[in-house]
Amino acid sequence: MNEKLIKNNIVIIFLAVIPIFSLIIGFILNEDLSTGGAKWDFNLTWPIIIDYSNFNFTTSITRHMPLHYALLSILNKVFNSQEFIRIFYLFFSFLLPIFIYLNLIKIYNYNKIILLVFSSSFLFIPLFRASSIWANAHLTATIFFLIGNYFHLKSKEKNIFSYKIINLLFLSFSIYCIQTYFLLYLFYLYNYFLSEKFKNFIKLFLFSVLLSLPGLIFIILNPRIVGFGDIITRDIFYTFSANFSLIFFFFIFLLINKENLTIILNQIKIFNKIEIVTILIIVFYVFYNQDLFSLDPRLRGGGFFYKLSYLVLSNNIIFITSFLLGLITSYIVVKYEPKILLILLIMNLMSLNFIVYQKYFEPLFLIMLTILFKNFLINNVLLNFKNTLVFYGLIFLYFLTAYINYLGKISFNLVL
Repeated sequence: MNEKLIKNNIVIIFLAVIPIFSLIIGFILNEDLSTGGAKWDFNLTWPIIIDYSNFNFTTSITRHMPLHYALLSILNKVFNSQEFIRIFYLFFSFLLPIFIYLNLIKIYNYNKIILLVFSSSFLFIPLFRASSIWANAHLTATIFFLIGNYFHLKSKEKNIFSYKIINLLFLSFSIYCIQTYFLLYLFYLYNYFLSEKFKNFIKLFLFSVLLSLPGLIFIILNPRIVGFGDIITRDIFYTFSANFSLIFFFFIFLLINKENLTIILNQIKIFNKIEIVTILIIVFYVFYNQDLFSLDPRLRGGGFFYKLSYLVLSNNIIFITSFLLGLITSYIVVKYEPKILLILLIMNLMSLNFIVYQKYFEPLFLIMLTILFKNFLINNVLLNFKNTLVFYGLIFLYFLTAYINYLGKISFNLVL
């Protein structure tokens, strides 16, 4: 066998296996790179799992749909061990990179080694790690979404009706973990409305109605699930700016390669006068309005740049700048590939909370860009092994930054 090929295979195996071992080690060390949030959520909701194990469904309630907790309660009923549940969930979480890979090979006709390395890199994402180690409902919903999308892609490939049923079934499982995934369900249902014969769409719609019936019962029993006072923001600027700050943060991982950077720079060069004036007005208004720089640093959430802004400058300048860059970058990306607007709309609607946490975007936003449809952002990352390695390296650098923060508890004082 060619010596160079052997060396390349060793590198590939190393890149794919190291994230797996690092996550297992993180589990052993009870790692929580969410600044304590994932562990806190797990301990807070553990009594719900105990109640469900004892068939008590009325004492404990949660803001989320109950499927995630119900599934864990079944394991607890059988094995009566919190540690076993966490171990089981850790291995369940490996379905995320597996199904990212399976989705990718349906969309991109590239070297499978590149797709494998790209998929493996998601194991380094801090909030994925925290969620997998501490059995979080957001990750369960994301995995069900990935499985559902895989069957959607298979249905487009072979036009088998049962695949569409399975697609909607797993998407409903996502909703029954985190109710905001209803917006993603609508995305698929609308696609079926456009592509299916009327008779087939009616069947899918009626199946969706059937799937929704348990949800109506849950809402009646627990109105907090749709408690808009707890969910919808009371500070629209904070929510809007936090969302686009986070969008810019995750765009960075996809834009740091020659092909995508060239596209962005070329789009900027062809801005017309109206676009330039509009951007300047927005920038001037934001920086002229000093009230926008007085957001409470004790407010939880906000994302990477929100925390960084207070840690480095003790004000909102970095955060506000990242929001503007996110807004402008989003405009450029959508102008170049309009269908990405749909992902941005869904992501913003799913994150209208009063407090915006990074876990709402991580890793869901990157996954949506990766698997919903082919686009230039992901295509150019997968275009060659060098670009994929850059993406992998940036994700690993993010992991190291989060781990240093975790060990030094640098941003913990901002989480009250």
